[in-house]
Amino acid sequence: MNKILLSMLSLLLIFLLLLVVNDLTARTFNNDFETGDLTDWEKTGTAFDYQPTWGDNPTARNRGQPSQHQGDWWLGLAERYQGPDKGAKLGQKPGDMQQNNAGATAPDFPQGTLTSVEFKIVGETMNFLMGGGNRPWGSAEPCCVNLVMNDDVVRTVTGNETESMTRREWDVSDLKGKTVQLVVIDQSSGGWGHPNFDDVHQANASGKNIPWDQIMAVEAQGKLAVSWAQMKKYYR
Repeated sequence: MNKILLSMLSLLLIFLLLLVVNDLTARTFNNDFETGDLTDWEKTGTAFDYQPTWGDNPTARNRGQPSQHQGDWWLGLAERYQGPDKGAKLGQKPGDMQQNNAGATAPDFPQGTLTSVEFKIVGETMNFLMGGGNRPWGSAEPCCVNLVMNDDVVRTVTGNETESMTRREWDVSDLKGKTVQLVVIDQSSGGWGHPNFDDVHQANASGKNIPWDQIMAVEAQGKLAVSWAQMKKYYR
């Protein structure tokens, strides 16, 4: 009887282990900010305190430059509206913009960085929505998005001085197998001193986007989460 019970427990343990491994390989990435928060990203400074933003805020204030974001949420560093639930509780309304230390409207005032978790390059290209200011990396006050490998910037992009985001693309075929991070940078308080960013993907040679759970599974294989809290944060 004890041998039968031991065998059953062993089978149950193997089954549970397989479930955990499946959860690990199903890990995704908050590539479009549709979590409504900055899960999978780490911020510095104050520029991202009210990010991601919800809805087409430029249109809400009659800017004439629709955000052209994907889904509900996106990074709009001039914006200060966090949706009908959280935003309403904070007294925010559609079209609200960032403020300076005195509480006056100052869309370009805050500065900071936002860095993603690490991931592998498995595709031929990366595509994303990009807008905001044209203040390139290497200038005195950059506002851009960088792809970083071993602390080196290997790709960079800026907006074209419009709130409207457009689909942009990097060729990353030479980086296949490398571990990288995305860094959104806002280091300017001057005119057009903010980037807009949303909906980043890797794509294969035919231009088809690769699901992020497949990309993140490259990192997850053979690794076990050490706590349920970590699993809740990173897996869905």
